[in-house]
Amino acid sequence: MEMGLSDLEIEGNRRMMVPTERALHEAIQVAPLDLPDDVKRQKIENLLAQMRLSGATARKIQDIFLSEMNKGIHQQDSSLQMENTYIPELPDGTEEGLFLALDLGGTNFRVLLLELVNGVVVREDVKKYHIGAHLRVGSGIPLFEYLAECVSNFVISEGLQDVELPLGFTFSFPMIQHSLDVGILVTWTKSFNCPDVVGKDCVALLEEALERRGDTRVKVVAVLNDTTGTLLQGATQDPHTAMGLILGTGSNACYLERADKVEHWEPERHGEREVIIDVEWGAFGDNGVLDFIKTDFDRQNDANSLLVSSFTFEKYISGKYLGEIVRCILIKLSKDGLLFARGTPESLLVSGCFLTDYISLIEQ
Repeated sequence: MEMGLSDLEIEGNRRMMVPTERALHEAIQVAPLDLPDDVKRQKIENLLAQMRLSGATARKIQDIFLSEMNKGIHQQDSSLQMENTYIPELPDGTEEGLFLALDLGGTNFRVLLLELVNGVVVREDVKKYHIGAHLRVGSGIPLFEYLAECVSNFVISEGLQDVELPLGFTFSFPMIQHSLDVGILVTWTKSFNCPDVVGKDCVALLEEALERRGDTRVKVVAVLNDTTGTLLQGATQDPHTAMGLILGTGSNACYLERADKVEHWEPERHGEREVIIDVEWGAFGDNGVLDFIKTDFDRQNDANSLLVSSFTFEKYISGKYLGEIVRCILIKLSKDGLLFARGTPESLLVSGCFLTDYISLIEQ
């Protein structure tokens, strides 16, 4: 096919588009290293060869991924959570009213007020807040107290403290969902680690903090992650949207699945035709199925991370970790006498000092 794609039949006579071998080969080509010293160039290329995936390896990863998806959707042991979000349909243009949103997923979060008329946003007020390091680790109670404080202050600043407002809580961490408004935290990711929140309902924690304040009439009606939110937003722009993808500080994907293929329902299904499935692919490979591509640099990156031995796939590809992988490579090149004639800079020895942003700047 002209796009370099071919179709592959999968379970249920559905077909998915997959790259052809030629397209895979072209996609993973790397520009040759231009160095006058042939010996040094060869040593560097030999060292970096382990970071390059062949077309056959990429295809193997794809096959493993599809297998893990199938296991997860049938609630068998898998590194892919394949979580039911309990969202049975996408926006259809009939949505009306005032809505709040709380978007939490990184060191900064947002509170939004949206007004919709016939599914179109006619008003959007946004305020951003920062979460200090002291709130991102330790007890989770101060974190949720702070979230509630920011929501209340925002609502009061809008003059809506006496108005009953539904709030959608974007909580971009792995959850087990028992319903649309119940999300049990499985584990923290990125720079968060509040152990006493793991295993608890993040919606209940936020609502309790809001109730303790008692200065607004906010009700949390739904919890989802940023990936699901991306799919929902995309559907407002294009009704044929069927997948949401996040590739930033972290990485994840979600998609529309046939409801009859999903085994996890609490309570039982009530005629739903489709439902959004949160893949949680950041943890892809946590069970060892991707160990065959893991390098020493990946192991160092994992050892230097806040949550060791978890989020294998996310640590391969996401913005939070790519800079650290490059830092480990630079140190190895320096120790082998292939970089930095005056020795390794001390600043480079500090974990986390080489940001992913630097890679783009160097490439430019």
